[in-house]
Amino acid sequence: MSNIEDKFASYPDLLSQRLCAIRTLIHTIANTTKSVGIIEESLKWGQISFATVRPKSGTPIRIDGNEKDTSYSIFVPCSTGLIENFRTVHPDMFQYHGNREIRLDVNLPIPKPEFTLFLTAALTYYLD
Repeated sequence: MSNIEDKFASYPDLLSQRLCAIRTLIHTIANTTKSVGIIEESLKWGQISFATVRPKSGTPIRIDGNEKDTSYSIFVPCSTGLIENFRTVHPDMFQYHGNREIRLDVNLPIPKPEFTLFLTAALTYYLD
């Protein structure tokens, strides 16, 4: 088992399912959006990280869960402005933490249409 698979396995079931769903969504977007580069997964700062390569079409995305407050988060570099832009469009839909994190409740379903837009913007960030 890889370090990434070990990381997914370390979470409680529902949290692992939510993070796996985000992972699947990232790969689906990458596979169906011609301009998105190949996705490489790794662990960065103990979090699961996704980076585009060949070409470097997007900014890195990291995901992690918090068992104590039953939440999980998606992180992007604060220098991108992605969170700020998304907060303007969807001010009350998510818990925003600074300009780098969107936090979601593990007990609620993933808002797929909105999250697909956010992840697509991150995965194509350098193309604009």
